[in-house]
Amino acid sequence: MRIEEAEARKAYIQRVRQSFDTPGRKYEFEKEAAVKGEEASEFMFMKIRFLIAALIFAAYVLFDQTGMKIYEYSTGEVAEKIAKDYDYIRAKEEAVQVFKSLEKSFQ
Repeated sequence: MRIEEAEARKAYIQRVRQSFDTPGRKYEFEKEAAVKGEEASEFMFMKIRFLIAALIFAAYVLFDQTGMKIYEYSTGEVAEKIAKDYDYIRAKEEAVQVFKSLEKSFQ
């Protein structure tokens, strides 16, 4: 390789390096989460689900401490129903009954 070719190659490498050093250009690790493939809406959905679960748990603890009942069920009965091997057809029927009673109360 001649000296002219080596100098031309060095100049080319320098130009390529400078092309990566443009001001305001963000590198991959500096880009936003959505650009990397992580959707912000998915993360927000997980936050909301966690918040709802935490609120349900807090309500359960509050009802347990105060002795209040939820639709005539105490927290002990709710815990027993959760632990029990449950028939899902019967659970569906009970859910329909609860929704019908809620519907009647709002009319």
